[in-house]
Amino acid sequence: MKGWILFSVVVGISQLVCGYSVPPPLNYVNVYIGTGGEGYGIGSMFPGATTPFGMVRLSPDTTGADGIFITFDHYGGYYYNDYYVRLFSHTHMVGSGVLDYGTIGVMPIAAQPTGQIISDFGFKDKFNHEYENAFPGYYSVLLLTSEIFVELTATTHVGIHRYTFTKPNSPINVLFPVSYTLTPDACTKSSVFINLTQNANEVSGWVMNEGSLSNRFGGVMTYFVALFPQNFKTFGVWNDGKVFNNERVANGTNIGAFVGFGNVGSSGNVTIEFKVGISFISVDQARVNLYAEAPGSVNFDTVLKQTQQSWVNLLSLVEVDPATTSQDNLVKFYSALYHTYQAPTTFSEVGGYYLGFDSKVHVVNESHLYYTDMSIWDDFRTEYPWLALTQPLVMTDIVRSLLLMYQQGGDLPRWPLANGYTGCMIGEHADIVIADAYFKGLTNFDVQLAYKAVRQSATTQQVHASRVDIQDWINLGYISYEKDGHAVCDTLSYSVDDWAVGNLAQALGYLNDSALFLNRSKNYRNVWNEQEQFFCPRDSNGKWECPLVKINVWDERYVEGDAWHYRWYVLHDTPGLVDLFGGKDNFITQLTEFLQLSEDDPLNVLPNPYYWAGNEEDILAPYQFVYGDRPDLTQKYVRYLIDNKFTTEPSGLPGNSDYGCMDAWLVFSMLGFYPLPGDPSGTYIIGSPLVGNATIHIPPQSATSQTNDLQIIAYNQGVENVYVEKVTLDGKILPTPFVTHSQLLSASKFEFWMTNAPPAQNL
Repeated sequence: MKGWILFSVVVGISQLVCGYSVPPPLNYVNVYIGTGGEGYGIGSMFPGATTPFGMVRLSPDTTGADGIFITFDHYGGYYYNDYYVRLFSHTHMVGSGVLDYGTIGVMPIAAQPTGQIISDFGFKDKFNHEYENAFPGYYSVLLLTSEIFVELTATTHVGIHRYTFTKPNSPINVLFPVSYTLTPDACTKSSVFINLTQNANEVSGWVMNEGSLSNRFGGVMTYFVALFPQNFKTFGVWNDGKVFNNERVANGTNIGAFVGFGNVGSSGNVTIEFKVGISFISVDQARVNLYAEAPGSVNFDTVLKQTQQSWVNLLSLVEVDPATTSQDNLVKFYSALYHTYQAPTTFSEVGGYYLGFDSKVHVVNESHLYYTDMSIWDDFRTEYPWLALTQPLVMTDIVRSLLLMYQQGGDLPRWPLANGYTGCMIGEHADIVIADAYFKGLTNFDVQLAYKAVRQSATTQQVHASRVDIQDWINLGYISYEKDGHAVCDTLSYSVDDWAVGNLAQALGYLNDSALFLNRSKNYRNVWNEQEQFFCPRDSNGKWECPLVKINVWDERYVEGDAWHYRWYVLHDTPGLVDLFGGKDNFITQLTEFLQLSEDDPLNVLPNPYYWAGNEEDILAPYQFVYGDRPDLTQKYVRYLIDNKFTTEPSGLPGNSDYGCMDAWLVFSMLGFYPLPGDPSGTYIIGSPLVGNATIHIPPQSATSQTNDLQIIAYNQGVENVYVEKVTLDGKILPTPFVTHSQLLSASKFEFWMTNAPPAQNL
């Protein structure tokens, strides 16, 4: 009862939570989807406040009973099943399966700082979801022990905090645990300074974070400036568990600062509002970012309104008619759409400044932005094709950013984080990202430089993110098992990479190069064991190393998967894969078995040894039925996956979002078409739409083009009607289960006729 009273008081005084109207389509976004789950079904998303592609992702970092912190549950900082808030940090990964960022933490407390409080998260506070609320651009929670109501919103580079202290006669203090990093003990140095000048009440500082990825290139410095409109009544710092009142400076690896504003008083409800600018360049740049994006006249509500409107504008690029689509599917769709626009990260700051891969500060033209944090192994498949279609300027700047990384670091990255090469995962899939953008008409970048970069990655042993062994690739036509334990996956990956490079070479007129790379794109055949009918490692003498058990998801010969997952990993040449199976009949039989057997394990707790909806290596598989002339099976299984592997619960993603990849899979699939990235025709595969009537407002793809409104209509849409009888584009029947990017850019109406049984004649 006490909690209800407190919550009612907070809401009544600040006119928040229920007082905020959430306009469509934001009212369909459930920011908690992907924040829960178990085991390998954890989505690793965060529910906090951010802008589209924002540098600031201001969100609670939580922990479980008795403060137990299980890293596997907390890659996004927040885990829905937790009971405690540790603090609110300003930087986060976006649904990635690795622990990094989680820097510049802040926490309000209704007590005086002591050694016990500032040690081992003694300031953590209880919460539950009954007193928590969030929508795009906003997060709030009632901290139950201290009775502090926390609200958060953000601009691209600034976090805005509003804390309402409700406990009568309690102290008002704000902590800055500067050495905090989400990765335990990842801080190698940090500094904090309390500035008490007449015109500024600031806390500023920095932390060096060597997280699970950032430690691969020496760590990332994050700087901040926190600006308060109120004068500090008390202040101090701490170092290694000791509190120093009235001190203003601390340096070390276990430091922090606090500022106080007296007591609440007997009537309760004192509100503190402040702003935190962050930077990856310097404290001065953090201050510039703060004053540019949230100057003195701008308060919490003003920022919230602006950020909310930016999300409304972006999510309204796809308008789904609620009269034709169920509430659950609207929530699935718009929540996934929201996730696709959270990444990558805007790394350029006010003035166009950014920290480059040479660790120097550069300036990008302010008509462009510089991006980083690219989970390319995942996102080349769905996320970047989605951005190419609906955010062409962003996608163009992603390519331009990759080329700047190449110029300043020497090589194209595989998984860039902040200003460094992580080398995470395998392949050279930046080649596909660049080629796909070019083939979709996004050419406002140095195309010749781009070709030089992708050609280098395909032919040269690089310092960063290199292919395992270029000479093996050239001489053997595959990567040998002695050179790399993941050799079979390397070979499959480089085959699709060379296909993209070869297609780009052909488009640019480099015909000799094109012939070379397109020939190498067939190298996947060299690791196909005809007897086993699986892709297997081989040594340099040609000896096979096929696994005896094909469904061992822990088999280290396959990257995050097993032999069944990689059996379909010919992303660029499924017709060639069909031939390896001896024809369409056997291909369809085996692919059907793969999907059917996956249904035996409906949970996402462990990797499914057959189709694994929660990871990326096999997510094209349901769409590959079309190459065996069975689009009806694509429609059947895509609809099954949408209905059974994606929900509106916190566990609603089948695995990590991986910077929007899984969400973009869902968005494309619910709209009824799916990309084949790197294809020179910009091909999409027809699926089974789950929206009844939707319009995509496709932005101009170039300076000379215009917005195109593409209406998607699914007639006879229903739970049982999963099959597609026919498809028309502007009234013309599509003769095959494919449509191209250029066709979608010029069409006005994309119509599907749905039915409850496979049609007698497939598309």
